[in-house]
Amino acid sequence: MSVKRPLTIIMSCTTTLLLAGCGGGTTDQVLNSVTPPALADGPGGNFYGYYIQSDNVVDPATNIGGLYLSLPNSEASFTGRMSYQFFDCQRTNALNISGQKTTAYLNGTSIGTLDSATVDQPNPTFSATFSGSYSRTGDNYTGKYNRIDKNGDDIKTVAGCGTYTVADKGTWQVYKEAFVFPANFTITQTGDLLNWSFVNGAQKALIMILDPAKISSGNNAVIRQIVTTAAPNTINVVNNNVTRGQPYRAVVELFDSSNSPVAFETLAVSF
Repeated sequence: MSVKRPLTIIMSCTTTLLLAGCGGGTTDQVLNSVTPPALADGPGGNFYGYYIQSDNVVDPATNIGGLYLSLPNSEASFTGRMSYQFFDCQRTNALNISGQKTTAYLNGTSIGTLDSATVDQPNPTFSATFSGSYSRTGDNYTGKYNRIDKNGDDIKTVAGCGTYTVADKGTWQVYKEAFVFPANFTITQTGDLLNWSFVNGAQKALIMILDPAKISSGNNAVIRQIVTTAAPNTINVVNNNVTRGQPYRAVVELFDSSNSPVAFETLAVSF
């Protein structure tokens, strides 16, 4: 009996610890030590980036597109757009993104129509789930989308324009407006031209011209999207959609041959 008694005391103390603490302390202190803190809200503001269609899509050099999000600072609704404009003869094809931000998480939909007058895909509707979350490590938001109005990929041919693929799923990533990578990457404006510095491994360039006055309103802010080669490192971004003297936000993103991002920057411009 003399051997078992100390064990009984220890077990009693352990039981007491779970309820009120052993050898001092309170129940609240114990509970606080095992209860995780509330999730912090992800940052708000204007975010710009890209989506990449699923890997099972044959890449016709149009499987990367641009998107932007307007996010609240706390829990509330958010808006944005993702563009399927791969040729100037298309409209901007900017699908509406909307949903709810809950702490660091985004959940919503991406809905709209794509090139109603196509040769092989007369149904222009597009509807997908849209979800993601904030990464404190990368200081950005990443996520995925999954089409819910149909299964499988579409090949759309616009008469006299071109052919592009619409996948049934993909991933996306957005960055803060002031974010730049790599640190020495720069974009500049020379008249109607946008120029960007050389980045080793860059194969594709994604350029968006956006109307900043429409980004936070939920209206379509996409003026023009261009998907092209990364070299030469300059392009004329002015077309019939661009209004002279109007302030715009230019977004330039570069990707390698595997569609991994290698450069990003935005610039306030006017032509």
